[in-house]
Amino acid sequence: MNFDKDTNRMEEALKNAFRRREAPEGFADRVLSRVTERSSDKPMVLRHQSWLRLFSQPLVRWAAATGVCAALVAGGIYYRNVQREHAEGEAAKQQLVLALRIAGSKLQLAKSKVQQVNADHIPADQTESQEEKE
Repeated sequence: MNFDKDTNRMEEALKNAFRRREAPEGFADRVLSRVTERSSDKPMVLRHQSWLRLFSQPLVRWAAATGVCAALVAGGIYYRNVQREHAEGEAAKQQLVLALRIAGSKLQLAKSKVQQVNADHIPADQTESQEEKE
């Protein structure tokens, strides 16, 4: 039951807070005087236009355009250098893989020759022990 009492109190408080009331005396006059005050100040549009007015001067426009072009050229040169370094890295990688394949095949060839020499050359101790057994 306590919950219902609290809910009713809250509803009453909300009704009182949102109840329609008459505006205080002179409220409309104060609002209108502020509106006319603000309209006499520089409007927001003019503040933005004053910033954009900077570009109305030809020298500033040319300087901005030159700056943009310089940035584009510098970015293009940087991009081309990165691409060139990447291509050089890929070429070096391919050369390394080829060198490793050649070295691996040479090692295989040397290993097979060593095994062939070992197979052809039987140590003297082994031949003598085979003759004694016969």
